[in-house]
Amino acid sequence: MQLKDLMDGMVVGTGSDFIVVQKGKKRLLLQCKGFSLQELKSHGTPYGSQFD
Repeated sequence: MQLKDLMDGMVVGTGSDFIVVQKGKKRLLLQCKGFSLQELKSHGTPYGSQFD
């Protein structure tokens, strides 16, 4: 699977290193062993946005 497969899903569970997403009748487990989370300055497309 790819991250784009999670689009339009709803987060139904979280933990310290995982997220559970419900998409239709499927539940998908996303394990995050290492990641970064950054807020973007603009509300437009994330590809052209700058980081805070």
